[in-house]
Amino acid sequence: MNDAPSPTITCGGRIRAQPDAHGRAGRLAAALADSGVERGDRVAIMARNDIEFLEISLAIAGCGGNPVPINTRWLAAEVAHVLGDSGARLAIAHTEFVPILEAAREQIGVDIQLLEVAMPEELVAEAELDRALVQPTGRHPLLEQWVEAQPEALGYIEGAIADSMGLIYTSGTTGAPKGVFRERMTPHQLLSIAGGTAQRMGLAPGGQMLVAGPLYHTSPNAVAVLALRMGTDITIMPRWNSEKFLQHIDRKRIQQAKVVPTMLSRLLSLPADVRARYDVSSLTHLIHSAAPCPPAVKRAAIDWFGEALWEFYGNTETGTVTWISASEWLEHPGSVGRPVDGSAVLIADEHGNPLPSGVTGRVYVRGADYWPRFTYLNRGAPESPVEDLIWVGDLGHVDEDGWLHLAGRSSEIIIRGGVNVYPAEIENAIMALDGVEDVAVLGLPDSGDLGEAVTAYILARPGAALDPHGIRAALRDRIADYKVPTAVHLVDELPRDDSGKVYKRHLRDHAAEPASETRMRY
Repeated sequence: MNDAPSPTITCGGRIRAQPDAHGRAGRLAAALADSGVERGDRVAIMARNDIEFLEISLAIAGCGGNPVPINTRWLAAEVAHVLGDSGARLAIAHTEFVPILEAAREQIGVDIQLLEVAMPEELVAEAELDRALVQPTGRHPLLEQWVEAQPEALGYIEGAIADSMGLIYTSGTTGAPKGVFRERMTPHQLLSIAGGTAQRMGLAPGGQMLVAGPLYHTSPNAVAVLALRMGTDITIMPRWNSEKFLQHIDRKRIQQAKVVPTMLSRLLSLPADVRARYDVSSLTHLIHSAAPCPPAVKRAAIDWFGEALWEFYGNTETGTVTWISASEWLEHPGSVGRPVDGSAVLIADEHGNPLPSGVTGRVYVRGADYWPRFTYLNRGAPESPVEDLIWVGDLGHVDEDGWLHLAGRSSEIIIRGGVNVYPAEIENAIMALDGVEDVAVLGLPDSGDLGEAVTAYILARPGAALDPHGIRAALRDRIADYKVPTAVHLVDELPRDDSGKVYKRHLRDHAAEPASETRMRY
């Protein structure tokens, strides 16, 4: 007899045995099928990190529906775009987001059914939300009512998981989110993706993993759902908190966690005595991605976490493309790795002509051997001058050994006096200065004849006293004079999404208003 305890899901003080979670998901899948959700139908999810998010994801997949997670920071117009573009027939939401979905539904003029998820007191408290949110709106059926009305779980449906993975949306940080519509995966592809993800992400039955990022984002969602299917113990953070992240690792002996560079920088902002309180030696895979990591942050993180720190580069369209370990990064500082599992990287110009090593150009990529082909929903197939490779807007170069280094997005290039300036280079130089926790650099209209002015928005580490003039003076010894920001603004926060990507268009919008080199808030 196996007396080992069942794996669990923990969130905000709530604990649920995973067999119970699977049972609830099966009954919800039966309810979804009864409501008319058929194979391939899209079901939107707008919810905070919680146990129910994973159950809903399993349930939708169980009946062959396609989960469409929605960014919880979006407003009604942004949500309306995804609802209309995806053709969602049902939306499931925490009480907090019901009004936004109602407004979005009205904007597109489609009577999408809403299913409300009551918010537990523990979640509301942990996320520091208005306690009134524990009271459902009463305007829509509740998820618990649907689950309780089903005496039996929905039976296994051959091919349902493949049907559930057909559509996923890009993050939308540089424009409207695009629906990536994948070809239906074969059993071999599904097993290859699951096996490759588990192996590289450090997942194992009986292991301990921590969900630190938002479950509406592709990577944390996919890894958490796979961990649940494998029987890995899962701890979910309702919201990011640097010290609580370390507490979870220390107390639960966490082995695997996925973060973004902004989280690493915030961890490094903790006082040394606070960091020293927590034992992080259990970590085997602390993985970061989603945005370039400033070398100063990366090096400090490696000093702290050692070989547990891993990084990958990829995108919604092609999945993971490159991987790099801590020791490999130290040999190739600034790199995001080399292609793995049959993926490919080519640096070329806009016509597809290959460029020499060390020369910055477009980063054309191909996914792993087992990655499915795709088109853009309602937009058609991507066009590319390079056969079998695509470009999603990233710029970079490869060094002589074939390691990829990113320079940023093409949409972010600053044209200063006819010269291309790459914001990532300036951001990395600023992040290397003492007292800087976060930065975003962009080009704004120049009052003279140089085209664009290099503008930096900087967030200081707690207790640090930064001065715009001092920052510019320090940079003159580190980068060329034309790259030194014309203006430096100190801010209380930067408009990043929870996956670490900065909304530079929000900064541009703010810049259209009167501003000065003083502290601003977004």
